[in-house]
Amino acid sequence: MPGRAEELYAKIEADTGTVYPLSSDRSEALKKVSDLFAAEGDHGRAAEARLESLVFAFRETETFGSGGYFGPRYTKADGKPYPDFYSLPPNTQDHLRQRVRTTNNPLHRARYADFLWDKFRDAECAAVAVGAYVQCAEIFVGRGDGNGAARAMRRACHLARQLRSHELQNLAKDAAVRVIERMLTASTTHYVPKVAEAVMGLAETLSPEQRVRLVEALERARSIFAKEKEFHLERGTLRTLRQLHKLTGDEEGERRACCAEGESYEAEGDYKLRLSGPGGGPEVAAHLYELAATHFVNMGETTRAEAAHKKMVQAHAKGPVNFQAFVEGLRRPFTNTGGAE
Repeated sequence: MPGRAEELYAKIEADTGTVYPLSSDRSEALKKVSDLFAAEGDHGRAAEARLESLVFAFRETETFGSGGYFGPRYTKADGKPYPDFYSLPPNTQDHLRQRVRTTNNPLHRARYADFLWDKFRDAECAAVAVGAYVQCAEIFVGRGDGNGAARAMRRACHLARQLRSHELQNLAKDAAVRVIERMLTASTTHYVPKVAEAVMGLAETLSPEQRVRLVEALERARSIFAKEKEFHLERGTLRTLRQLHKLTGDEEGERRACCAEGESYEAEGDYKLRLSGPGGGPEVAAHLYELAATHFVNMGETTRAEAAHKKMVQAHAKGPVNFQAFVEGLRRPFTNTGGAE
């Protein structure tokens, strides 16, 4: 009959992010496994679980360069990082390679294989990590975890590009297009721009059919962002659309997307003009109209630029009055306290 340590280890091994959604959660659980194995007298298993705990304790960063993706989670009071890569045991590579071969959990396979690539430049394991991250992304998007799906797809696309493998690049970009399309049917749409940005790193490998699918998906995402007043996400999506149209030689589509980007600045200005308080008001709107005017000038759209500039001037004129009204609104509750006695 398995002991408590083995039971908990099996639970962690079977979990794909529902019980332990964060890598730090998984690290703490594996640390507990290590303590339990030590208490049962199995010090070999305790050391292995402790090593796996440390690997999951590393933080995934935005640094995709050599050796920098997995960084310390924090710095201790004595100035030492935790975890410290240089304090890992000598058998780290051998144990993680074994785990890459034996684990059935794509989260574990991705973490161990990618760690071996990031810290030890194991190209064979990097290739394994691409496939594992694709599996993770499919699991996450099916669960409605847009952030997890986006991070997994971004890493898969980056590794495939680094390894310069046509097979891996095809695997990653095929999955990215599928994930983007699935994100449009759930609460994960806000993560579409991140996946789209990642797959554009492999844009030259996209088939004509995939480019059409991607344009359609991004247009749908863009309309959702505009409706939800998520203007910065709309513009990010439009920039990717411009790249796609340029790749296909669609000059009219590229110009249309470029115009829509300027219109987005103007629409956000119209929206912010109606708001009061932080984040809104004439001065905020004026800045957005200025960005719209500059964008249209750079496009050679003189008439549109002049219209946006006119709105900017009108918004600036309302600024001081609006600000004074805002200040008076803040003062009123404090100044109208007399007369009740």
